[in-house]
Amino acid sequence: MPADTLTGEIGPQVRRARRWIPRPRAIWRRARWGLVVTLVPFVLALQVAMVVVLLVPFDRADLDDGAAPLTLLDLRGQEIVTLPALGADRTRWTELGSIPTIAISAVVESEDERFYEHRGVDGLGVLRAVWLDLQGGRYGASTLTMQLARMLTAKTNTRTVGAKITETLLALRMERAVDKRTILEQWMNRAYFGNGAYGFDAAARLYFGRPATALSDGEAVLLAVIPRAPTGYDPLTHLPATLRRRDYVLDLLVKRGAITAETAFAAKATPIAVARHAPTNQAPHFTQYVVDELPPGVRQAGGVVHTSLDLELQRVLQRRVSEQIAALAHKNLDQAGLVVIDAQTLQVRAMVGSIGWASPGGQINITTRRRHPGSALKPFVYATAIERGANPATIAWDIRETNPDFYSPHAPEHGPTRYREALGSSYNFAAVDVLADVGIARVLTLLREAGVGALPGTPDDYGLRLALGAAKVRLVDLTGAYGAFVNGGMVRAPTGIEYGVTSTGNRFTSKRSPARRIFSAQTAWLVSDMLADPEARRPGFGMELPLDLPFPIAAKTGTARGFTDTWAIGATREAIVGTWAGTFDGTPTQGIVGMDAAAPLLRDAMLAIAGGVPLTLPARPDGIEDIEVCASSGMRAGEHCPRVRDHATHGHAPSETCTWHDATGVTRYPERANGWLQRRRFRAVPARPAQ
Repeated sequence: MPADTLTGEIGPQVRRARRWIPRPRAIWRRARWGLVVTLVPFVLALQVAMVVVLLVPFDRADLDDGAAPLTLLDLRGQEIVTLPALGADRTRWTELGSIPTIAISAVVESEDERFYEHRGVDGLGVLRAVWLDLQGGRYGASTLTMQLARMLTAKTNTRTVGAKITETLLALRMERAVDKRTILEQWMNRAYFGNGAYGFDAAARLYFGRPATALSDGEAVLLAVIPRAPTGYDPLTHLPATLRRRDYVLDLLVKRGAITAETAFAAKATPIAVARHAPTNQAPHFTQYVVDELPPGVRQAGGVVHTSLDLELQRVLQRRVSEQIAALAHKNLDQAGLVVIDAQTLQVRAMVGSIGWASPGGQINITTRRRHPGSALKPFVYATAIERGANPATIAWDIRETNPDFYSPHAPEHGPTRYREALGSSYNFAAVDVLADVGIARVLTLLREAGVGALPGTPDDYGLRLALGAAKVRLVDLTGAYGAFVNGGMVRAPTGIEYGVTSTGNRFTSKRSPARRIFSAQTAWLVSDMLADPEARRPGFGMELPLDLPFPIAAKTGTARGFTDTWAIGATREAIVGTWAGTFDGTPTQGIVGMDAAAPLLRDAMLAIAGGVPLTLPARPDGIEDIEVCASSGMRAGEHCPRVRDHATHGHAPSETCTWHDATGVTRYPERANGWLQRRRFRAVPARPAQ
């Protein structure tokens, strides 16, 4: 196609397109209004900020946040531990002159190299941060003064634009009111150095067991790098990374003329031996439990907390937990824990969360971790049924066909079994049968009301395996819930606090809801009587059990899948004890069940609590009647029935006479027993001799 033809075809289109291309003058007219809209609010905000800085002076008294140490005492007034103040411990305040100069230089040069030039905000640092952010990097523009402002104002680790503006304005106001030396001293005493240490001197005592004045140059600079990333530069767990950062900062000090190369070389060559030198805490897991329970602001204010802990009992049980772990280490059991609760007040008397506090995993408190409790939930299933009219002699069907929604082809079965034996011997099919009868939703509601946890989800999320421990619960909560069986059906949340007095003289107590009823006193007594029946345990567990004590206790064990969690919980009128043994990481033990791993700890705890004086169970309440029933059917005993005596809530004794027996013995089981009968007969046929 000729060029002139092509031009003629597209020329008009090009001319029309040019009319839509804005000229430079038009672009400027449009852009300047955008700049005005953007800059005017910025300028106004800047003016407001300057007014705040100039007209709202910083009060030097704000540097004293009222932080104080917190002392925990046991029920006899013995000291458990004194926790250092959060942020600024005035009782251990370290003047700047007592902090090694090289540590101060390390902080300034690595965190805020223009500290002595700026007035709270480093403009060059902000521009550099913006430039690096645009390039995809990350760079903090906070000066030491801004970091101090954050220490004074931040209540959480959440970083927002509003919080950044507040810090900036406070830093500008602070720089107008106090000198650089004061700011540095405040920073060195308030910065967080990891593992609960606030302040440089506290860190020196924690990691090296010496005051700040006794540190070598290498040790001092190592501590100085921790606040930049207290977790990443934790010398107890990440010493190589912390040393690399320390050496980088030493080289930086040489480069900027703060120290000589010889000083840096000597600091790097000095051996570093880091270890935890925290003040002795005789009940570290209980301490954290109490701190988490404190009313808001008390931990910061400090003071004295009178707790419910019995230190003498605590020491005995800590030793016993360690002994049990050592005894079963060959079975791959590596941890255990327990909690003791006063049955009347629901106050915690002892709490062992694990052993080896300073070792990996030792700071895990198993009593407050959610784990699968296995059969330890079964008493609440049977309590629900009894509350609805059943009795300890009611029959549960311990057969594989108990419910189509639950299938376990290899689990043992025992046929029709009275509740008493089914619960005492912890028969799984029987518990599933009872749960299916009363309804999963009812049992879930009861567990929630008992205080074992929120138990999120619907009944379908748990299914019939709820009877076998499908819900994850905390040992301390479930142990407290067992209090309902010895307190007439009443429950209340456990607590570790008697009362406390803050450093400012304010008295406080534990904030918990009053006791509430979850089932009747008759139901509570019947279930506790079943749980305390040693003969009911024999068919399932045999003779000479750890739960055979010189006095009766209402007790239940539990074992979760894979034998990773074993539980034992027991209750009397005086105390409730919950024990756990297993592995934290979910590694299976070598077939250890709750009766072998956790129950011995329960036994020892109960004996220690008793101190030679038998513990007791609640007295039988009004509204309970004696019954005589058929041992096989649970119905009213007929002429030819094997008879047993039991109890029932008044008005709920069985009314139907047994139809299973005649003069020849058992003749007519219900039809649902057919599969179980066939399997039992098959097992009874002797094997033919080899031909």
